[in-house]
Amino acid sequence: MKQLQGKVALVTGAAMGMGAKMAEMLLAEGCRVALVDINADALEKTSQVLAGQGECRAFTCDISDREQVKALASSVAQTMGDVNILVNNAGIVRAAPLLELADEDIERMIRINLTAQFWMCKAFLPGMRRAGSGHIVNMASAGGLLAIPSLTAYCASKFGVVGFSDALRQELKKERLPVGVTCVCPNTVNTGMFEGAATVRGTRMLSPENVAAQVVQAIRRNQALVGVPSFPVAVLTPLLKALLPVAVMDRINALMGMWHVNDTWQGRSAV
Repeated sequence: MKQLQGKVALVTGAAMGMGAKMAEMLLAEGCRVALVDINADALEKTSQVLAGQGECRAFTCDISDREQVKALASSVAQTMGDVNILVNNAGIVRAAPLLELADEDIERMIRINLTAQFWMCKAFLPGMRRAGSGHIVNMASAGGLLAIPSLTAYCASKFGVVGFSDALRQELKKERLPVGVTCVCPNTVNTGMFEGAATVRGTRMLSPENVAAQVVQAIRRNQALVGVPSFPVAVLTPLLKALLPVAVMDRINALMGMWHVNDTWQGRSAV
C-alpha cells in the first residue's frame, strides 16, 4: 500500500466538481496539492476554501496548450517540488448527434479530454523518473468502455484515454519504472457536466465523494482500472462486448434506455 502523507499531488480541473473533491481528499491524506484549472476565478475560490485543510496552491493553465503545460511544470517544480501524484481529471462534454455538433466542440473535447493528458504526462513524468516513484491517474469514463449515441466525440476521447492509460502503464512496467497508472471509468457523476441527461435504467447518479474515495484507494493499491460501480463497468460491460454479437449489444443498450439518455442533456453552463 502506498503512503500519501507528504506527497505532492497535482489535480487538473480542480476548480469544481470531481477535481475539487479529489483535491480535498488528497489534502485529507496529508498531500500538498497543486490545484490546476483554466477558470481562474473559480479556482481562486476553491483554493481559499481548501486552504484551511492543508497546503495547496492554485495554478491557472489551459492544459490543452502544451506550451502552457511546460510553463506549469516549471512553476510547480519551483514552488512545490516534483509532483508525485498526477491526477488528469479535467474534461468537458457536449452531447448532440454528430451532425449537430459544432466542429469547435469536437476539437475541444479531443484536446482537453485526451491530448492534454499526453502533455501533462510528458511534463510531469520526468520528475517521477528522477524520484524513482510516482502515480498517474487518468480520468476516463464508462463511456470509454461502452459508447452510446449523442456522445461520439466524448466517447472517442474517453476510449482514447483508456487506450493511452493501458499502453503507458505497460510501457512504464517494461522500463521497470515504479510509477503506477490508474485509469478511472465512472458512470455518470453528479457534477453538472451531464445536467439534464437521464440515467440508464437500473443505475443512479454517482456522488463525487464516492468516486474520489475509490480513486484515492486505487492510488494506494496501485490499481490499474477503476470502474464505478465496479462490477457492471469494469467486468460485465467488457465481458458482454466480447461475448455478444454487436446487434445484440445494440439491442441491450436500446432496451436499457442508453440511446435516449442524452436527448435532454443541458450540461454545465460555465463549460
